[in-house]
Amino acid sequence: MTRILLLILISGYSLSSTSHEFRINTTQDQFQIPTRFFTCDDIQQALDRGGTVTLYPRVYTCQNPLVISKDDTWLRGQGPSTILKLDVQAKAPVLVIGQIEEIPTETRRNIVVSDLVIDGNRLNQDSEFNQTRHWLRNNGISVRRAADVLIERVTAHSARSGGLVTELTCRRITVHDFTSYNNHFDGLAGYETEDSNFTGLYLHDNLAAGLSFDIQFNKNIIGNTIFTGSGSVGIFMRDSRDNIFTNLTIRNSAQHGVFLAQVDSDTTKPSLGNSFTGLVVANSVQNGFRVNDQSCLHNSLCGAQFVNNGGAAIAEAAPNLIVQCANVSR
Repeated sequence: MTRILLLILISGYSLSSTSHEFRINTTQDQFQIPTRFFTCDDIQQALDRGGTVTLYPRVYTCQNPLVISKDDTWLRGQGPSTILKLDVQAKAPVLVIGQIEEIPTETRRNIVVSDLVIDGNRLNQDSEFNQTRHWLRNNGISVRRAADVLIERVTAHSARSGGLVTELTCRRITVHDFTSYNNHFDGLAGYETEDSNFTGLYLHDNLAAGLSFDIQFNKNIIGNTIFTGSGSVGIFMRDSRDNIFTNLTIRNSAQHGVFLAQVDSDTTKPSLGNSFTGLVVANSVQNGFRVNDQSCLHNSLCGAQFVNNGGAAIAEAAPNLIVQCANVSR
């Protein structure tokens, strides 16, 4: 009987970033491991070495999170048939980019994750965190204090927390061609993240927001994204400044299409100076675009279309909080 072999390719490469474009060169050799010996522990050992780790098509069930905490590492699958799935009651992230300590002490750099599926198995987790590491939520992917990271052609679904979360000082994160659905909270969330680029996203049927941005989410670009069926709002934003949103379509949100606010009663932490161009919001149960607090100044909305939303197309806590041009509602 022919023996089926799985390959893990381990090689050195260089990754450079110019305007969020990455160049990867892979060399050196490879080794083979028979299927019956291949586990998530084997994957972790390969990730600890760095270089390129290539997974062949199958489901890998992980009791512990896979952690990429070495610079210059590329984890890649073979597309939708490569699945990293969280085990029953593991109560952990499926994949962590960065250190897993409560407060990371070093920035991890030059990391790529591509061409695979993350399954958080949320219906078989009774909590979004494990008591031994309560700071690690059961996200599909957690990016923690990292820079120059590329995530592309990845799907994250069914996490007990969020699909993809960037946090604890992330810089120059590029997420492209990313799908996130059926997560208990948000499809994608960003905290303390700057100078990053999120494009080509499809965020649907998440139980909270499609996108949730909070705690110094500043100077990022979000474009060419579709949201459908968000359990609360399409986009939730607080303490977020100078972000650029282009060509977004938000449909069938259970509350608002877009919701801008300050953090609780703190007027020093508003959504400020964000721009939206080419936005379409349809069939929200409440408002199409809501500015909830008077501290949310200097946001702009141009070329937007609002269709069949249950409340106002644009609702503001005070008049003229939003700079508007060429918006249409019907």
